[in-house]
Amino acid sequence: MPEEKDGNVDNGQAMAKSKQRQKTPPARRRQNDSDVVAGGVGITGGGVVILPQHVLNELYHNYSIKQRRSGLKWFLFAAVLFNIWTIAIPWDQAVPTRVVNCCMLVAYLALTALLHIGRRSEQPALKRFHQILLTIVPRALWLLSVLHFSAYVILQPSFSPRDVLGWAILLNFLVYVTLPLPLIFLGLSIGCSTYFISLTLPVGYSRSDPLLSNQLAANAVLIATAALIGLLYYFMGEAKQKRAFLEAKKSLEVKMVIEEQSAEQERLLLSVLPKHVAIKMREDLGSSSSEAFKKIYMSRHENVSILYADIVGFTAISSTYSAQDLVKMLNELFARFDRLAEKYQQLRIKILGDCYYCISGAPDERPDHAVMCVHMGLSMVKAIKYVQQKANSPVDMRVGIHTGAVLAGILGQRQWQFDVYSKDVELANKMESSGKAGRVHISDKTLAFLNGEFEVEPAFGEKREELLRIAGLKTYFITKVVKPFASPCAKKINEIRTENSHTSINDLVNEEDDDNDASLDDEELLAQKVITNGQQSAVAEDEEEQVKLENFKQRLKDELVTRDGHENLTKDTNIFLRFKNPQLEQCYAVYREPYSSLPLLAALLVQCIDVLYSYLVLPRSTLHFINIAAPLVPIAMLVVISIAESFSGMLPKFFVDVSKRFNDITFVRELAAIIIALTIGLSNVIDMFFFVTFVRTEHIVSESEFNATGGLEGEVEEDDGVVTAEHLLPESFVEQMREAVPTERILYPSYLSNFGILILIAIAVIAQLTHLTKILLLLSIAALHCYFNIFIMQDFYAVEDDLAHQPIISTRFCASGLLLVAALALSTLARHMDHEDRVIFKWKTEVAEQKETANDMRQRNEALVYNVLPVHVAEHFMKNTKRSHDDLYSQSYAEVGVLFASMPNFSDFYSEETVNNQGLECLRFLNEVISDFDALLELPQFQDIIKIKTIGSTYMGASGINLQRNLRNDAPITERWSHLAVLVEFALELKHALQGINEQSFNHFVLKMGINHGPITAGVIGARKPHYDIWGNTVNVASRMESTGKAGAIQVTEETCNILQQFGYTFLQRGLVAVKGKGQLMTYYLQGKSQPNAEPEGAPPSIELHGPEALALDSTGELETSDIKTPLLKIKAQERSAETEGIVAQEPESLRNGNAGQMGGESQSLL
Repeated sequence: MPEEKDGNVDNGQAMAKSKQRQKTPPARRRQNDSDVVAGGVGITGGGVVILPQHVLNELYHNYSIKQRRSGLKWFLFAAVLFNIWTIAIPWDQAVPTRVVNCCMLVAYLALTALLHIGRRSEQPALKRFHQILLTIVPRALWLLSVLHFSAYVILQPSFSPRDVLGWAILLNFLVYVTLPLPLIFLGLSIGCSTYFISLTLPVGYSRSDPLLSNQLAANAVLIATAALIGLLYYFMGEAKQKRAFLEAKKSLEVKMVIEEQSAEQERLLLSVLPKHVAIKMREDLGSSSSEAFKKIYMSRHENVSILYADIVGFTAISSTYSAQDLVKMLNELFARFDRLAEKYQQLRIKILGDCYYCISGAPDERPDHAVMCVHMGLSMVKAIKYVQQKANSPVDMRVGIHTGAVLAGILGQRQWQFDVYSKDVELANKMESSGKAGRVHISDKTLAFLNGEFEVEPAFGEKREELLRIAGLKTYFITKVVKPFASPCAKKINEIRTENSHTSINDLVNEEDDDNDASLDDEELLAQKVITNGQQSAVAEDEEEQVKLENFKQRLKDELVTRDGHENLTKDTNIFLRFKNPQLEQCYAVYREPYSSLPLLAALLVQCIDVLYSYLVLPRSTLHFINIAAPLVPIAMLVVISIAESFSGMLPKFFVDVSKRFNDITFVRELAAIIIALTIGLSNVIDMFFFVTFVRTEHIVSESEFNATGGLEGEVEEDDGVVTAEHLLPESFVEQMREAVPTERILYPSYLSNFGILILIAIAVIAQLTHLTKILLLLSIAALHCYFNIFIMQDFYAVEDDLAHQPIISTRFCASGLLLVAALALSTLARHMDHEDRVIFKWKTEVAEQKETANDMRQRNEALVYNVLPVHVAEHFMKNTKRSHDDLYSQSYAEVGVLFASMPNFSDFYSEETVNNQGLECLRFLNEVISDFDALLELPQFQDIIKIKTIGSTYMGASGINLQRNLRNDAPITERWSHLAVLVEFALELKHALQGINEQSFNHFVLKMGINHGPITAGVIGARKPHYDIWGNTVNVASRMESTGKAGAIQVTEETCNILQQFGYTFLQRGLVAVKGKGQLMTYYLQGKSQPNAEPEGAPPSIELHGPEALALDSTGELETSDIKTPLLKIKAQERSAETEGIVAQEPESLRNGNAGQMGGESQSLL
């Protein structure tokens, strides 16, 4: 069999010739049962941990031995049955012999008791003693059985090689099947010893018996056949266990890879969404809701501190750097902020351009939320010195903190981002904008929660910001920390200081005025210490691989070695070993182990052996050979067609396919197995009948001899009127039979009974039958043999009794008793075999279920992650598990379309009154709008449009961000910018979707949109908490097209207008518009679509503007940004003076205000 070419469980990869750790993982190749990669741990990170060959072999050896131990009790059961037979059946044995047999029985029972000592004990000493016993008892049991066999043979006053041949046959079979010993030790030591002892000892102590050499040869053939069947089953059992081991190992590898991927997905997911939101969304994934509104994951939290931080002066340096360099700089800075957020237990909400905001006290409430927020703000002011050094520019941080209530959650169905909404969020934003550079600006609401841990001074922010004055807030600046923050890393730093008093860590901590180190926090100090420690990273990587290897080894042991499936199966099956779960039982009935048909070869072998052994010790009649040869044809046909699929590489494909179809039908393969079993069993019974008939016909045993030797059995009379086979068969055939019968009057009918035990063994190993069917066959055939022994062949057993000097109990009863012992022992063994198969099947189903569960979790996490980040970005973060947390991911795109769409009058709709559930119902409506917008992205014509994010009620999307997009340099405009036309169609569909919502909800919301095209930089800021966004002048101008446009209109630049006209769109010139950072730009309003010159691929039908939209375009009064952005407090606030123009400072004023709560006319935070 292919599985047994090597005794080792192959790793599936050549072991490295060198013990050095390989830098590059070996290439993975196709796996099979004997070719399995032991690694698989850490595949997602690019590394494969190879489990050493000796470790894998040791695990498999322990697993195999443990599973085979369950068969030990059935060897013990068979030995006890034979012991009872030796005590009870040979009734005329001497007293010393009976005493020895009784002592042996006591010894068997003592071994049984020893097996249960410490079996379930939790005491280490008893458990160790039990493990030692499990190693000793199998060897002791075999030795005891051989000693018992030898003692019985030696102590008998009159003995022949036939007397215990049946037990010798059974013993040589059971040694291979039930003893939990390795094959080398078993085959070379115990197996061969058992064979030679059971063969030579009975002959050596035999009385003078005719045809002794023939009997020796016949015994050798019969015992060797039993041993061969035992070896066949041993190899089959090993193959099954090895497949179970390898399948569980491979499944564990896959499961661990899936778990690793799931863990990375979980980490990525939880870095973007709070845990309670992620868990709830995962549970709801794939479920259908009958509610009228779409599911909204939003909850209200009281006593939450909100921190807004903005980089002052970053606009000045933004013009001196490329967009990609700015993204890198911001990424490094915000990565530091993320570490600070972890340190101070903050929940980062969003990054908006150069603005960073977070909250404390939600979703998990904590009494020190305000204190932690202030510490966070102070640390951010220190950390900004990093940018001062990097850019050599006097930038600084402006931090504002306010405490109040928030609605926290996510909106929409795609590109989820956790956000907070409320009037207090807007006030926190105003606290930042009215603060001063390098200071932490707090409200009196926040001050009330500081508990005197900071000294403050009045800031008079309410005089600089009217919104704060209207809210009745007093503001303060933090001046001094009264109670320092106790860092979790302080202890480690103190330990490092103690161990390395000469190090510069003290200087790093104390010299706060040093520009190089003032921004470092405790975690960074520890990280710097590790980096400066030489080869720490390489050592850590080696240790990580070693940990993975040990983890894999331990989990494999837990999966296979340390669990007892034989006991665990009890609760899942009934008394007949049928699974209580009907579906599981049905699956088991259909399930077939590979090579499960091979044990049928045992039946074919037994039938062939019948010819050989009977030639040596039975009358050689033609009819006898016809009787035993005729069944060979149907048996061979059924066996060959059953096992053909196991040799697909050697046989024609057509024959193999027929075999597969034959075995796929459960009823057919079971029926074939029953026919084979009945054929070999009944063939021997019929042979017994022919033996009697023809021997009596030839008058080999005379009447006088029967009267003399069988007097106890009754007289046998032969009348002329008796019809014999001589009268029924042709005279020529009878004459031929006379010549075939030997002249010696020697008859050994017990060989037929002993051969019946070999038949029972062949039936017991058939894998196609359940144990109930096999038990029925075993007992039926054994009973039939016993009937023939006792009632049909009594005359011939009388001759054997004469050779044994007339024992008190006739040989026919001894042979029948031994036959029943074998039938009972094999019946219990058949149940054990079925039990073992069911255990392996159940393990496989459990492993498959565990893998399916892990895979389901991965798919759910994957679906969530892909809804938080674009697919190509999420894959980058999940595959590159060994990346640094500060690594930057960015891509540049030359031709991208950008869309901003906002609902300027949503701020009038938003209210935090009780009737609106403190604003939750307003956000529920906004969730419906955004969800309907997201649903449009599922349409095939919009598959190349991705949603970037939502900021309040502003929806941002882009087209042309496609890594697979590859166009020729000389491609026409209509081909290069087809995605821009699709983006316009998407914008028109957004208007139609909102119009449908208005009709259903009796509202009058309108969209104000801006579109621009050009190059952008896309990437992720904050690898610890990834935030995907796009930057560049194209984004800035698109944002301004929306913010300077008017309700119901789509505003574009002149360049964008020229491209879209190629697709048949018509525009109305608006004129020059002042755009922050760009000066005066000529802009246009989209009017509709005329007969196009070129249709964008996949674009929906052209849409003309009409109705309220057309009226909106015809209106003469332009609505500027300040006209549309009505604050939540419904008080128009003074717009602060514009800062230096550039690509960064354009967003915080308009967009952050919108995200804070006013929801209308918001714009993108820009670089």
